[in-house]
Amino acid sequence: MNLGKIVFTVITGLTLLALAQRANAELGEHGSYSGQIGFVTVSSDVMNLSEDHIFIVGKYSGTSTNSSGSGFLHNVAWMCSGTTEILKEESRGIGYCTVTDQDGDKISGKWTCTDGSCDQYFNTGGTGKYQGLRSHNKFDLVFIGMTGHFVSVVRDGEYAISE
Repeated sequence: MNLGKIVFTVITGLTLLALAQRANAELGEHGSYSGQIGFVTVSSDVMNLSEDHIFIVGKYSGTSTNSSGSGFLHNVAWMCSGTTEILKEESRGIGYCTVTDQDGDKISGKWTCTDGSCDQYFNTGGTGKYQGLRSHNKFDLVFIGMTGHFVSVVRDGEYAISE
């Protein structure tokens, strides 16, 4: 290998390492967050089991912003799926989401809702700057009529990245 290729390889490697460290420094080892996710229903299968019993399987996509205007979950793409059961005005839901940021790094997590009390945990996988990430937040859903669009208002979020 000639000297030019070696220098180019070393400079490229150091640049990528510096960018990764800068991204981790911007995210920090731990922090808090809140924000909003705008979702649209990609597909849903609604089963009316009886007059007061409905079962829904759905897939949803959206984008989010962090209330601070930067940081964790700011300007990221979401892809979620899950099930919701409504029985006599009581509802329970469970599902999973994968979030992809502008660098292509991803995190995955689980969400649950019981009668409007919703939690989200990111702890099922992470790539790049999100390796070792654990987070939890609460969220509220605001549906926009019967359009298939809704907003998830994220609150009380905390995250930590362990090595």
